[in-house]
Amino acid sequence: MAVLKLQLLGGFRALTGSGQEIVIQAKKGRALLAILALSPPGGISRERLAAMLWSDRGEDQARSSLRQTLTMLRKELGAAGEKIIMADDQRVAIARDAMETDAVSLVGLSHANDSPSLRDAAKLYQGELLADLALAGEAFEDWLAIERGRIRNVMTSLLDRLLPLEPPEERVKLARRLLALDPLREASSIALMSALSEAGERTMALQHYSMFKDMLKSELKVQPGPAIEQLRLRLITEGHSASLNPTADSPDGKAHERPSIAVLTFANLNNDPAQRYFSDGITADIVTELSRFHQLQVQSHRQKADREHGAQYVVEGSVRRLGQRVRINVQLIDSGTEDNVWAERFDANEEDIFTMQDQIVRSIAAQLFGRLRLANLEKASRKPPSSMAAYDYVLRGDALPIGVPEAEAEARNLFQKAIDLDPGYARAYAHLATYITFQWTRDYEGSTRLLDQALELAMKSVALDDGEESCHSVLGYVYMQRNAHELAEFHYLKALALNPNHPGLLASLGILYGFRGETARSLAYFREAITISPHFNPSWYWRNRAVVHFIAREYEEAISAFKRSPIMPEWVEAYLAAAHAQIGRMDEARQHVAAAHRLTPNLNIQAIMTKEPYLHREDAIHLADALRKAGFDD
Repeated sequence: MAVLKLQLLGGFRALTGSGQEIVIQAKKGRALLAILALSPPGGISRERLAAMLWSDRGEDQARSSLRQTLTMLRKELGAAGEKIIMADDQRVAIARDAMETDAVSLVGLSHANDSPSLRDAAKLYQGELLADLALAGEAFEDWLAIERGRIRNVMTSLLDRLLPLEPPEERVKLARRLLALDPLREASSIALMSALSEAGERTMALQHYSMFKDMLKSELKVQPGPAIEQLRLRLITEGHSASLNPTADSPDGKAHERPSIAVLTFANLNNDPAQRYFSDGITADIVTELSRFHQLQVQSHRQKADREHGAQYVVEGSVRRLGQRVRINVQLIDSGTEDNVWAERFDANEEDIFTMQDQIVRSIAAQLFGRLRLANLEKASRKPPSSMAAYDYVLRGDALPIGVPEAEAEARNLFQKAIDLDPGYARAYAHLATYITFQWTRDYEGSTRLLDQALELAMKSVALDDGEESCHSVLGYVYMQRNAHELAEFHYLKALALNPNHPGLLASLGILYGFRGETARSLAYFREAITISPHFNPSWYWRNRAVVHFIAREYEEAISAFKRSPIMPEWVEAYLAAAHAQIGRMDEARQHVAAAHRLTPNLNIQAIMTKEPYLHREDAIHLADALRKAGFDD
C-alpha cells in the first residue's frame, strides 16, 4: 500500500496511505513535492530545483534553501518522508512505487481503451494542476504552464475516446467537460452539439453553434470550419430545431407571466407645439430602454385615455420648461388598484438637456424596472404557494439576501420549483446557477462538482434564451469563478450590449474588471450603477466594491466599503483582517481573523485563495501576504 497519496489536480492535498491529512506549510515545499512527483524516474538535479524555486537568490543561498525545504518536507511527511524522498549531493528523486499521485495515475489510465478505466481516469481530473498554488518565479511558472498543458492534452484525448463508449445520457456531461478544457477547440464543440442532438436537444445544439461562432470571431477573428458547418446544416435540415432565438414562452406554450407595462406619451405641460417633439422623444426612448429588460412586456400608447390596454402597470409622465431648466416627472401606477407605486423628478439645465437626455432616460428605465420588481415581489409574497407561477418563485428567490447560507438555500429551492413548474424558463436556470456558485464559494473541500453543475445550468439558460442579458451575465460570472476571464468578459459584454441599463449588470462587470486588475475601469462601472439607479443597493454591492478597493491598495476605502455591507460572511472578515493588517492596525486585524474562524473554523490562506479568481499572480500574492500578516495560517 502506498505510504503517501498526493492530489495535485484542482489543488494540492497530501494524505497518508490510510487517508489522514498531511499539512505541508510552505508553498515552496508543496511546489517541490509536486515537481518531484511529476519528474522522470531518475529525479532532478539539485541545481535545477534550486533554479526553479529560488531563482531570486544567489546559487549558494538557493542550494541552502533547497536543503532546508527538503529537511522540513521529510519532517512534515513523518514516517513517509524517509521512504519517499531520496537525495544525494547531486540529485533529488521520489520513490514512485511508495506513493500515488492523481496526475500520474491519470496519465497511466489514459492509455486504456475500455470505458471503466477511462471513466476512472476522468474522475481524477478535478481541475487545473496546482490550481490553488500562486508562486512567484518565472522558471516555476514555465514548468507549471508546460505541465498543465500536458495534463489538459491528456484529458482532451481521454475524453475524445471515452465519449463514444458512454451511453447517450452521459455524453452531454462529458462533452461539456471536454469543452471546458479548451472552449475554442472546434472538435469539442462538435462533440457537444452531437451529444445534445442525440439527447433530443437540437435547439440547444444550434444555440451552442451560435455562441461558438461569436467566440471565434471575437477571440481569433476566424469563422467556423467546414466540419461544424456541415453539422449545423444537418441539424437544420432535419427540421427539429425551432429557432436560434426562442421566445420568452416555455416549450409547452405556458407564459412566464412576465409583468406587462404600458408607457403613455409624456405630457407637454408648456402647451408649446414646438416642444412636443421633445416629450414624444422622451416617451419613445423610455419604451426602447425598458424593452431591453426582457423580464417585461412593454407597450406604447398615445393617449392617457387608453386605459383598456390590459397592462398591469402604467408609466405616465410630463415635461415642463421652468425658465432655463427642464423638469421631467415620472410615475408608475398599478392598473388594478390605481395606486401610485413610484414617482421621481429629474431636472436639467436647458443647455445641457440634450447632452443629459440619454443619461436621464437610462436612469428612468433602471429605476422603473427596480420599482416594478419590488411591486411584483410584494404581490408574489401575498400569494399562496399553490397559485404561484414560475416568475413568482424566481422573484422571491432573487429577493433573498446573498451571503446568508440559510437564505441562499431557500433561494435555490425556489429556483428549482420554478424549473419544475416551467422547464423552459431560462432565467430560473440562470439564477439557480448563480446560487450554486455561491454554495461552491463556501465549500472549502476542494471539489469542483458544484462549479461544474453551475456551468451546466448557466449554459442551458443561454441556450434557452440567447437574448436574455441575465443569462449571459450569469454565464460570465461562472466563467470568472473558473478563472476563464476571456470567456467571462465575452458573455458580460454581450449582456451589456443587450441591456446597458441594468445596474446589477454594471456592478457585475465591475467585479470582473477588479479581478482582472483593471481597478479604475472596475470602480467606474460600480459608480455608473449607482448613477443610473441611486436606490440600487443590493447586499452584495459594497462587499464586492470593497474587494476592488483592496486590489487597488486603497485599504481605508476598502474597510469603509466593507462596513457598509449588511452581511459579513467569513471571506469578508478575512479581507477586513487583510486590509487592517496592511495599514498596521494589528488589533483590528486579529479581531477579524477570530470572527472569520468563528464562522468557518480552520479557515486558512490556501482555502481562501482557491475562491478568489485573480487574473494576475501579483494580485493573488498581495492578498495572500496580507492574510498571512493578519495572522491566518497557510
